Amino acid sequence: MYKTRISPVVFNPSTRAFEALVTFHEGADIIRIPCSVRFPIKADPSQVIPALLRQAKEKRNFTRVPLISRLSQVCEGRSAA
Repeated sequence: MYKTRISPVVFNPSTRAFEALVTFHEGADIIRIPCSVRFPIKADPSQVIPALLRQAKEKRNFTRVPLISRLSQVCEGRSAA
């Protein structure tokens, strides 16, 4: 099981899509996946947010995701010397 966090959702007028960074916390790993879904600007958040989360989960299950960030929480606490 993992925790999920979604960044503030923004509307990109050039692509006419809502965009957000979805973060999965899985054990010691943090996986960040950028998502974008096309909806009208007046779309209800109750439609947009589940669509973004669904897209992130689908991308997470693919073996070759074009843009993904995977960090270990152990590494986040260390500073470069």
